[in-house]
Amino acid sequence: MHHPACPARPFDRLRHHARLFACLLALPLFSCGSPRDQTGEFYTDWDRAGGCAGVQSVADDRLDATGRRVDVCDRVDNGWIWVTYAAAWCGASQSQASPIRELHRSAMPSLQVYTVLTGADEPFQPAGVGDARRWAGRFGLPPEGVLAEGHSTRTLPQHLLIGPDGRTWYRYIGYLQATEMRDIINDFATSERFPFIPPR
Repeated sequence: MHHPACPARPFDRLRHHARLFACLLALPLFSCGSPRDQTGEFYTDWDRAGGCAGVQSVADDRLDATGRRVDVCDRVDNGWIWVTYAAAWCGASQSQASPIRELHRSAMPSLQVYTVLTGADEPFQPAGVGDARRWAGRFGLPPEGVLAEGHSTRTLPQHLLIGPDGRTWYRYIGYLQATEMRDIINDFATSERFPFIPPR
């Protein structure tokens, strides 16, 4: 046992510093940015392959907060789809939830808005129906508009706009105000802007 009058052993100090260093290294793995840390447009291989209009080898369905299975790609015939990816443990996702609620409330009939939870209250824990239900209740979102993806390592917050043709029209990593989201959607819907997904 270490006596208070004796100096701490160097090995004990090294072990303490090693634990602290490991915790700091793990922080970037959580992929949860600051609410104001905008990193811009970002496109995936799924986007380049045509998004919902591409060949879907398996159904990409998730459970909403009511327990019903939803595949957003089945909804493209109804118009535009805006998806925001979030995680219950992520502070930036919590900050993004209020603008998403505002977007829901002001959405035109041809716009469907979804929040997809990629994680539960603790990092690396999968989100389920209960998490989707709590998220919807906490932020005043319609339960059918909150989907549980399980667990993924997406950078958050992340936004996806799917056009009526099923293709990805826009994907963005970072915080967005409701007015910014509305302007983006309106610019595409009125042909003020056209989708451009750069090749790899």
